[in-house]
Amino acid sequence: MIENKLVLKNINHAYGAKQSIDNFCLTIDPGEIVCLLGPSGAGKTTLLKLIAGFESPSSGEILIGNRILSGGKKNIPVEKRAVGMLFQDIALFPHLNVNANIGFALTSDKIGSQSKTVKKYLENINLLHIKDRYPHQISGGEQQRVALLRALAANPVAMLLDEPFSSLDVWTKFEVAQEVISFLKKSNTPTLMVTHDPQEAMRLSDRILVMIEGKVIDEGTPNKLYSNPATPFSARISGPSTIIKSKSNKGVLETAFGEINLSKVEENKLYKIFIRPEAFHFTYEKNKGTNIKIKNLTNLGGYCLVNITIKNKKLIENVFLPSSIISDLENNAKLLFNQDWAFVFPI
Repeated sequence: MIENKLVLKNINHAYGAKQSIDNFCLTIDPGEIVCLLGPSGAGKTTLLKLIAGFESPSSGEILIGNRILSGGKKNIPVEKRAVGMLFQDIALFPHLNVNANIGFALTSDKIGSQSKTVKKYLENINLLHIKDRYPHQISGGEQQRVALLRALAANPVAMLLDEPFSSLDVWTKFEVAQEVISFLKKSNTPTLMVTHDPQEAMRLSDRILVMIEGKVIDEGTPNKLYSNPATPFSARISGPSTIIKSKSNKGVLETAFGEINLSKVEENKLYKIFIRPEAFHFTYEKNKGTNIKIKNLTNLGGYCLVNITIKNKKLIENVFLPSSIISDLENNAKLLFNQDWAFVFPI
């Protein structure tokens, strides 16, 4: 497969009077996995349709390397774009077995060569034992793997994934998603994925674009979005946060956990604060930290969702604390607060 970048330049699109995509720009390198994350109606699936050729932009260009798929007067039809697609609705051919489903994408190969190619693909993800089975005879996870192989067998110049794992159960989703992403990286395919699941986006992608109303409001690596979100929405969507409000006073935001000093602040303005679990530690030193009592606790794995009282008075609900500090806090350790993990936005 030719190693080319997928490039979108100043893409605009509208459904009637409603703008669905607004001056959208994106470059995806070979082997890079980029995820679109955002609420329903943000324009994520519309963008995939534009790249695939099911919809046409009102302006802008879509390119693979130097080859224009759409732009100006040029609009290459869907079947000639060589763009692979994997959606939630798997749509394997029910009357064909696994071998024939994958081989369908290899119509130009001779029969002997086609058989060897299909065998190679199936061996790559340990599915050779199901080659003679039909779609109704294999699991949902196996169907999704076969659908991916069928898409990749045509040597696509780019791959589009639209909620491809949402129909799978939690454990199967995790396993299949890791396999799919690994396969796409090995094949050096530039990939654009749509999901509503923030954890899935953080786990699988190299880069995330947070979209609202056809625009990108934040983007970066999963680590960047988690540790330095640019907007309240991306702070909320990229990971667990304790959310509180505070009014500024002489450059300081007073919170129940401690002060937050701001370099630039409007006096007497209300701010919303997103505090990651990493902001909290514990101490047994007398002159440090805050006395708390844990009232309710839900263990969520690496962190816990708790209700707490501060100094036996103020109740604060829905606080995310690291699981590793809970036992110490229950044994009279005091809560320490690190403002570096608190993200502040004016209201």
